[in-house]
Amino acid sequence: MTDPFLDSLATALAGQVATALGKAGSQALVKVRELVRRRSQNDPETQAALEAAEQESAGQPQIKALAERLDQVCGEDAAFAEQLRAEGAEVHKAISAADDGVVNVNHGEVNNLIQAREIKGNITFS
Repeated sequence: MTDPFLDSLATALAGQVATALGKAGSQALVKVRELVRRRSQNDPETQAALEAAEQESAGQPQIKALAERLDQVCGEDAAFAEQLRAEGAEVHKAISAADDGVVNVNHGEVNNLIQAREIKGNITFS
């Protein structure tokens, strides 16, 4: 499982959330794309993952592959990871808040978790 932050960046890089990004998010996405492209100039695997995700026909498998590749690169290159997190923070925030400004966050492992804005009815955990 990849980091939700990297999942959101991969989704944005694939062009799946362009309408959800405001001006600041769109500007940040340009910086993220430039950063990843610079990094991929000497990294054929990252370049291939980015290009596949940017295809018009790209779907969830290509987005997931890009997120996984970014996760691997971040694990190998701490400076890149730090810069990607700094440049991508606005993109992640915009994507996370796209639904009525609600941001649900979970850090760590839980047995039962429901993240919702409004629930009508009962919830039962077994």
